[in-house]
Amino acid sequence: MHEIVTWLRDLPTGWFALLALAENAALVGVTALLGHWALKLPGAHRVTPPPGPVSRLELALVAVATVLNAAVTVAGWWLWRAGIITFTLPLTWRALPDLIVLLVVMDVFLYVSHATAHVRWLFPLAHRLHHVFADPRPITLFALHPVEVAGFGGAWLAILAVHPFSAWAVAAYTLLNLLFGILGHLGVEPLPPRVRASAVFKWVATPAMHAGHHATPRYNLGFYTTVWDRLFGTLEPGYDARRTGAPPRTPVGDTTGIGIPTAPSAG
Repeated sequence: MHEIVTWLRDLPTGWFALLALAENAALVGVTALLGHWALKLPGAHRVTPPPGPVSRLELALVAVATVLNAAVTVAGWWLWRAGIITFTLPLTWRALPDLIVLLVVMDVFLYVSHATAHVRWLFPLAHRLHHVFADPRPITLFALHPVEVAGFGGAWLAILAVHPFSAWAVAAYTLLNLLFGILGHLGVEPLPPRVRASAVFKWVATPAMHAGHHATPRYNLGFYTTVWDRLFGTLEPGYDARRTGAPPRTPVGDTTGIGIPTAPSAG
């Protein structure tokens, strides 16, 4: 591990930038592959209509997000070399509380920032672009306005600069964040009813929760948990019934009975 750290610290900036770009492009590829695999899980059922062909706009937004995420990675590397961001390397018990802290802090941040993005006069400025894709696919996770990508990246670096987190906790959080992002943009609920109906998934967001947000954007603003949506009354009213029951006959947000979602609106 120390040899890898030394190698990363001594890399020329140009080479690290290429490495960061390759890493973030690989994450997009992994997202697409894992999403495709999850769609084929036994018992998976669609909760939003099929998204159709990938548009040029979605591909362009994903490409821009990949470059911006690579730039955030390079900025984090610079801050780490300058000693502003530090990590603990040994794998010890403290990795677990560090991971819990990261999940709680980021869950609060994502809910607050998401709710703010949906304020009626702010919504058209940036976040509406993500809601062009009402029927999501896994790579829709990256189809965001550049301001949102940069804002999330800047907030993430600021949080890392506050405390010397375990490098293992940061890696685990990154993987969990990617997993929740993929599952939330499947447009499919892969979990069987008996799992979704458990007490754990009353509080942990199921894949259908964020899919429901794409169908009815005023609801389900949380990302990892339902805690803040329950507390502030933004949980979609039918969510728990679908979570604990059988697969719906029509997708989330459908008011026609034929699989057509209601039009997105700021809320």
